[in-house]
Amino acid sequence: MKFDVVVIGGGTAGLVTASGCARLGRRVALIEKHALGGDCLWTGCVPTKALVASAKLAHQMRHADAFGLEPCEPKLSPRAIMESMREAIRITSRHDAPEKFRALGIDVIFGNAKLVSRDEVEVGGRTLQAKDIVIATGSRTAVPPVAGLEDAGFIDHATFLQRDEFPRSLLILGGGYIGIEFAQLFRRFGCAVTVVEMLDEIVNKEDHEVIARVRQILGDEGIALHTRWAVKSIRREGSTKIVSGESSEIAVDEIFVASGRRGNIEGLGLDAIGVKTNRNFVTVDKYLQTSVPRVWACGDIHGGMQFTHVAAYEAVKLVRNMLFPGKSAVNYDDIPWALYTDPEVGHIGMTESQAREKFGDDVRTYKVEMADVDRAVIDRTTKGFVKFVCDAKGRILGAHAMCTNASTLIEQLVLARKKKMKVSELAQLVSPYPSLADAIGKAGSLYYQDLATSWLGAIGKRIAAWSQ
Repeated sequence: MKFDVVVIGGGTAGLVTASGCARLGRRVALIEKHALGGDCLWTGCVPTKALVASAKLAHQMRHADAFGLEPCEPKLSPRAIMESMREAIRITSRHDAPEKFRALGIDVIFGNAKLVSRDEVEVGGRTLQAKDIVIATGSRTAVPPVAGLEDAGFIDHATFLQRDEFPRSLLILGGGYIGIEFAQLFRRFGCAVTVVEMLDEIVNKEDHEVIARVRQILGDEGIALHTRWAVKSIRREGSTKIVSGESSEIAVDEIFVASGRRGNIEGLGLDAIGVKTNRNFVTVDKYLQTSVPRVWACGDIHGGMQFTHVAAYEAVKLVRNMLFPGKSAVNYDDIPWALYTDPEVGHIGMTESQAREKFGDDVRTYKVEMADVDRAVIDRTTKGFVKFVCDAKGRILGAHAMCTNASTLIEQLVLARKKKMKVSELAQLVSPYPSLADAIGKAGSLYYQDLATSWLGAIGKRIAAWSQ
């Protein structure tokens, strides 16, 4: 059968690409191995954030006295918690139902796809011809080559979601975003949690003040964090798993692997048609084209920023580059991301250290503690802050929000950066009172306080005195 576009992979990148092409009148085939929705729907964003929400409520129950209520220890039923999470998946999955895409004229095919030439894909005994082929098969947990790990057994975010019980104790291998989010929710579900990270810091892409505050919050909740801690070997002693480092051992009931990702490239026939790969990821240029003309890749499979919203952004770019004249390069300068701990962390642009490395002494920072934001006080959510990293002219180099719903609050700062607003303009925004958005105005107003101590401020004071 002949198609204009064949998309391999039914996650966010594949679904947005397929639907975009179909709405532009192209004949599209979408091939998926399991179920539409990808990692985000079935084993990533949706289920994990549902568990984060349950864990947050359990934590609030234990600390209900902050609201004038009697605190209590919640009665946790792992099966009930997991079923609640699966119900969230069920409800959300209707957005990715095959019928929705078939209604757009897309030929949705379930099976294992294999590229047999630069314009042919085999699936289920059929050969599909295509003008363009898109690889969007996503990624999965990269299991580190630690001696004894396979024999001892382990779980990751995907396999844990199939269970209906929580371990009494576990070691999380990896202090990145997945590992830290799961550390907090496991602890709030009553598990003893230890995180080991071989690098110098956990969530090391964040601003140093964010990292310090995350460390403090997790430590206060009883989570053990070990950085510069490399796992050398693992062994079983009965039902206990012993994790050995350079000079110490940790005994736990379970091991949770969150040490990285690898692309799903196996069985696709990439080598046969000349598609280049690097470390289990497909190599692409800035237009998302692979080493083979008219074979494209987007989403996690090329190893870039592995977020659902980035996959959707790339898919829109890919459709434009594939179907219209000229090319438009992907640009990640204004891409935000979030850490879904409690409180959340939202991030856009440079950290303070990155900015100082590039701009030196011209860097200015403006930070407001959530304890000074009335809405946060009202909501009893004062652990966190909003921080701007700017140059001497007030241009926003980076912004960091650590607060309730920071993943939503950060979008205001994404728009500000995209529109090249200066921090002084944020200070002039009028927000509803009380709201967390007030933190942005307060942080922005620090620019004017800084300005008041400069020569320009001195002139302003003289003019004000003279005019009155």
